[in-house]
Amino acid sequence: MKRIYLALLISCCTPYSLSADTLDPIVEPSGAQQEDINGDVSELFGDSAWFGRYRPHFGYRYEAGDTIGRIGGLSSFDGFIPLFEGEDSNWLTFFDARLLLDDQNNNLGSNIGFGARQYLPEQGRTIGGYIYYDTRDTGAANFDQVSGGIETLGDLWDARLNWYVPTGQTRDQVGTSHISSGSYQFIDHYLYGGTLTRYYQAAMTGVDMEAGRKIYSGTRTDIRAFAGWYHFQATGSPQAWGWKSRVESRISDVVSLNLSVQNDRVFDTTVNFAVGIQWPSITGLRDGFKADIPARDRLGESPERLRSIVVANQEVQDPNGGLIINPATGNPYYFMHVATGVNGDGSYEDPFATLAAAFADPRTQAGDLIVYDHRNGAEAGDFVLAQATQVLSEGPAQFINSQFGSIQLPDSGTGVRPQITGSFTLNNGSVLSGFDITTVTGSSIIANGVGDIRVANNSINNTTISSAFPAISLNNLNGTVAFEQTTLSKTNGTGLGIDGGDADITFTDSPITANNATYAVNIQNAGGSINLGQVNGTNSTFDAYVVNNSADITIDELNSTSAINLPLTVQNNTGSFALNGGTISNSAASGGQIDSSQNVTVQNVTINSAGAHGLNITNSSNLNISNNTIVNADSDAIRALNSSGNVFINENQIHSIVTAFDNAILVSTNADANVQINENTITSVLTVLNDGINVTTNAGNATLNINGNNITSFANAFDDAIYVTNNSTGTMNTTISQNTITNTLGGFGDAITYHGTANGVMTTNITNNNIHNTAGLFGDAIVVIYDDGSATTTISQNTIDSDDLVNLFGTSIYLGLNTTGTTTSYITQNIISDDNNAALFTDGIALNIDQGTNHSAFINNNQIAQSGGLFDDGIEILLDSLGGASATVQVQNNLLNGSTGVGGRGLDVATIFGSNTAFLDVSGNTTDTALDFSATIGSTITVEDLPNLSTNNNGATINTFGNVVDAP
Repeated sequence: MKRIYLALLISCCTPYSLSADTLDPIVEPSGAQQEDINGDVSELFGDSAWFGRYRPHFGYRYEAGDTIGRIGGLSSFDGFIPLFEGEDSNWLTFFDARLLLDDQNNNLGSNIGFGARQYLPEQGRTIGGYIYYDTRDTGAANFDQVSGGIETLGDLWDARLNWYVPTGQTRDQVGTSHISSGSYQFIDHYLYGGTLTRYYQAAMTGVDMEAGRKIYSGTRTDIRAFAGWYHFQATGSPQAWGWKSRVESRISDVVSLNLSVQNDRVFDTTVNFAVGIQWPSITGLRDGFKADIPARDRLGESPERLRSIVVANQEVQDPNGGLIINPATGNPYYFMHVATGVNGDGSYEDPFATLAAAFADPRTQAGDLIVYDHRNGAEAGDFVLAQATQVLSEGPAQFINSQFGSIQLPDSGTGVRPQITGSFTLNNGSVLSGFDITTVTGSSIIANGVGDIRVANNSINNTTISSAFPAISLNNLNGTVAFEQTTLSKTNGTGLGIDGGDADITFTDSPITANNATYAVNIQNAGGSINLGQVNGTNSTFDAYVVNNSADITIDELNSTSAINLPLTVQNNTGSFALNGGTISNSAASGGQIDSSQNVTVQNVTINSAGAHGLNITNSSNLNISNNTIVNADSDAIRALNSSGNVFINENQIHSIVTAFDNAILVSTNADANVQINENTITSVLTVLNDGINVTTNAGNATLNINGNNITSFANAFDDAIYVTNNSTGTMNTTISQNTITNTLGGFGDAITYHGTANGVMTTNITNNNIHNTAGLFGDAIVVIYDDGSATTTISQNTIDSDDLVNLFGTSIYLGLNTTGTTTSYITQNIISDDNNAALFTDGIALNIDQGTNHSAFINNNQIAQSGGLFDDGIEILLDSLGGASATVQVQNNLLNGSTGVGGRGLDVATIFGSNTAFLDVSGNTTDTALDFSATIGSTITVEDLPNLSTNNNGATINTFGNVVDAP
């Protein structure tokens, strides 16, 4: 027994590195002195007689390539221990152990075996048998087996038979794959589909056999060739019947080579090459390996067998496919089916007959399932959904999210929707799709304090009278709420009611239509975001009522006819509001009322015949009113009072055709503001219109641009086209440019008026405007008046034309400086003309200075060409301050014609009252009348180069009155 214990000890330890010789150690005669000699492994035990002829050997073997039941290489750490040896060394029992490490996953395996061999001298052959316990870890499964074999080894011929029997768990599922190919089907309460493949590994029972002979023998080398067959089988795999061939070579007493080829229908053709290193020798002989080794000396070599348990990789497809999983929960979808027939258990094969029966089932009340209605029928009831419940019909194409993405449910898309009289109360995660819902009492869709809702492919007809029960009632919601392809028809009461919450609510292709309703849409106290599609109202009190919200709210299209009160009401909103289209007609009050709100957009809307203002906006900031058409408003078309922030009023079409309306665009500001009024078209036909554009700044700093507008008055009374008043002590930057203002056959006030009233800092640019009057009564063309503050003014490159026969045209450009502040004014390159006879024309350019002593003006390069008619002066400069005013004025290179008129002067400079002082540089002007200078008592007009004034102005007639002096 001590050999057995020693074998177990050695198999668990790494052998010491010893210097070895392949020769047997020399033994001296008894009593002789021992000499130092080279020893082998037997020196571990000295003369204790632990081992006889055969000694332990240890080694490493590497198999490269695939083989039967294994993919990839295999490393093996070997230990062979003789146990019992016969006295004549003709028989031997042994212990053989290996630690295995595969290349594929670096997983471990093992072989532990015992064997016995007997040499038969009469036959010159060794016979033996062995039995092993084997283990293998594949990385996905663990297997073990009992194996064994018998062998016969000769000097030339060898043969062996091995058997392998797995024990314990012989087959493990190691994975699955589920792909979206294939069809889908209901089985019981579940949906199956796709291609489900289960992957197994199975340890195979088998046997292999080979026989071969030595084909070469050298001094320290031999080569043997083998051929054989094998058979392996396992549950779930075809049987592997195959052939194999092998060549082995022992190229020294410690190195062996092995090449094998195998083929069967399971593992196909595999090729395996192995290199083994054994120490101290392959056979474990005391005197090492010899060439042409006889059968007797092979008792100590390791048996040849498959070291790794044969494992088959299997793929099994489920004929039904796999369960369809809800990726949000990781659970299979559970279905309760409803179909015409007798009540069952809700399975596909035995469905419920009614929704009421399905909802009465405790499993439905537990939630997290789909109620699937397959009927073409009608039912009455009020249904309350549990959490994460979907209620679907097969009418529309129904899609669910799965592990494969979105898939269509079987049977869906028939186009037939069940008729429900009643209501649905939604819960968290609810989906309602594919029903025609009629409600006569209460709400049709109810959601309170829940979220993540989807309502799709439904029609709703609600006739509840009370506005306290909206057809769609959404209160205090959270998460996402989506309405898709769901139409709402509402008579009386309220169509959509949203109150409170912080949800993101969208209506896509889901129009809301209300008749005789109190509210088509009523949104109050909501946060998050709300996006509505089309809202239609007829004879409703309010069509869109949006009050006290922090949400960002969008209505794509609002269509209102004959609203009893306001089609659009937006009040006290701190989020944003956008109306992006629609038509509002014949409202009793304004087309839209916006109060105390911010970030408001109204665009692409047509407003016809509003009973008051087209759009009435008060106390609001950041406005974008663009691309709207407003016709025949009874009051202002666009009215924005006490505005601030960015105020954009652009590209609107405003027309008064049959009814009289007040201002086309009326804006006032009460804080810092950036006001842009550009590219609007304003026309008045056969009506009375006040100002075209009227802007008043009352506080803060302001930037005002009024550019590219087209304002036309035809056959009517029209007040100022553009009127700007600055009442703010802040900084005011104003640009009025590229506007076209036309008057035909009507009474027209001033074309452009700017009036500064406060002690602010103003920069005013009025440039490139075209002002035209035909056969009508026209006031001043451009008027700029400063009653206070300091200002820099540019009036340049404007065209002012009056070509009528008998019209009245006031002053073309009037600049009134009634301020003690500092002003600098540029009136340059304007064209002012009256082309026809009998027209009444006052001054071309009038500069009136009533106060102040820090005024500079440059009146240069203007063309004032009046051919006929009654007119006053081409350029008039008047200082008439009782307290005394002073100005420096440059008048150069102007064309001042009007020779056929009555009583006019090309240039008229006069001081009236008090001690006014004028400093003038007049040169390069051309006139067919005269240049007049008149200074009253106490006033002085100083003219640069007075003696040569006529020469310097192309020979003009010079008239002076009073104290007119040459500049020193």
